[in-house]
Amino acid sequence: MKTGKVSPEAKVGILVLAGIVLLFFMSFRISRLERVRGEVYTALFPSVSGLVVNADIEVAGVPVGKVEKIGLERGKAKVWMRIGRVELHQDAEAIIKTHGVLGDKYIEIKPGSPEAPLLPAGGTIGKVKSAPDMDQLFSSLESAVQGIGDLGQSLRELIGEEDGKKAIRELIVNLRDASTGLKELIGENRERVNNIIANLEDFSQGLKPLSQRAERTLANLEEISARVKGGEGTLGKLLTDDTLYYDAKEALASFRRLMAKVEGGQGSLGKLMTDEKFYKEAEKTMKKMQKAAEGVQEQTPITTLGALLGLFF
Repeated sequence: MKTGKVSPEAKVGILVLAGIVLLFFMSFRISRLERVRGEVYTALFPSVSGLVVNADIEVAGVPVGKVEKIGLERGKAKVWMRIGRVELHQDAEAIIKTHGVLGDKYIEIKPGSPEAPLLPAGGTIGKVKSAPDMDQLFSSLESAVQGIGDLGQSLRELIGEEDGKKAIRELIVNLRDASTGLKELIGENRERVNNIIANLEDFSQGLKPLSQRAERTLANLEEISARVKGGEGTLGKLLTDDTLYYDAKEALASFRRLMAKVEGGQGSLGKLMTDEKFYKEAEKTMKKMQKAAEGVQEQTPITTLGALLGLFF
C-alpha cells in the first residue's frame, strides 16, 4: 500500500503561500499601528518642495501626526495634517524642516502659548514657514563663490600692475619706518613715559581719599534728608508740621489786617502816616530839637574855657 507523500514542489508552494499570508498580515498590522488618532488641521505654505504624504509631524522632536493630503489652493500648497496628543492654540506655527542636510522633509509644529485660545478641529494654522529650497541655496552659494572669485581676480589685477606693486612696496617700507621711529621714540623717552605713568598712579592714589570723603558726605546728606523727611529737627518740623504752616499763615493775615488799619488812619501809627497836621507838628518839633543841638555845640567851647580858668584862678 502506498502512503501519500507531499512532493517538494508542493512544500515550496505551501511555504511561499504562508509567507505571503504572513507578509499581508504584518503589513495590515503595521498600517493599523501607523494610523494616527487625532484631529485634522490645515496650513497654506508658499512651497512644500520635497514634502510627501505620510511625512512625519513632530512637536519638540516627538512624532504626533502624519501628513494626510497635499493640494493646491490660491497658488499656494495646502497641507492636511492629522495631529494628536497635543492641543494647538490660535498662535500655533507650522515649519517645514529637513532631517539632516539631505534627509526627508517633515513638519515641525509649535503649539503656541497656553494663554491664547484653542484652535478648533479643522482649523487653519496661520503662521507657516517653508524650508529653504536646495536649488535656491546652491544658487546663492554659487553667486557668493562667483563674487569671491571676482574679488580675487580684481586683487590679482591690481597687484599684477607695476603701479600696484610699487604702491605695496612703498606701503611696506612706510610701515617699517614708522615702526622703527616708534621704537626709537619710546626708547629715548622711556624715562619720561615712566614718570608720567608714576604721576598718574600717584594722582589716582590721591583721588581715593577725596572719593571716600565724597562718599561720606553723600551718606551724611542722605541721613540728613531722611531725618528731615521724618520730621526731625527744626527744618523737619517746619516741613512736616502743619501747625507751623497755619501759624505762619495766621501771622501773615494779622499783619495784613494791621497794615489795612494803618492805611485807613487807625491808631497812632495810622494817624502819623495819614494826618498831615500831625506830620507838620512833628516836623516843627524836629527843627526845634535841631536848633537846640546847634546852640549846645556853640556854647560848649565857652563853657569849657570857663571851667579851665576857674581851676587856675
